[in-house]
Amino acid sequence: MAGKEGSMSEKRQRKIRVTIRLNEAEATELNNRAENQSLTLAGYFRSAVLNTPPPPQSRRPPVDKEILGQLLGKIGRIGNNINQLARVANAGSWPDSQQLNSACDDIQEIRHTLMLALGTDPKIEPRSGP
Repeated sequence: MAGKEGSMSEKRQRKIRVTIRLNEAEATELNNRAENQSLTLAGYFRSAVLNTPPPPQSRRPPVDKEILGQLLGKIGRIGNNINQLARVANAGSWPDSQQLNSACDDIQEIRHTLMLALGTDPKIEPRSGP
């Protein structure tokens, strides 16, 4: 398999680990700089120290904090729905389909919002049934 040696990825060839000590402010600054350039910490550090462009796999999607805040609200809503469903079930009844459909819709909405925050296409598959 001599032909495969030359095709090894650059990542697999990196065998040496370098460790540095930072105080909390320095670590926060380094993480913020990496995040601002949509890079992993290692990708940013390598790029900054070695003055080379980062490899494509070191890129990470930027975090959309507004969308993630909306997502937290939606998670709270689904928690409330689950609590109501549990209360009905504990009383010996079965929740009506409207409550179940509402919980399912909330889960789909959370999925949609999360996909947007991650920068991917939020195709939502329609729910089957009533």
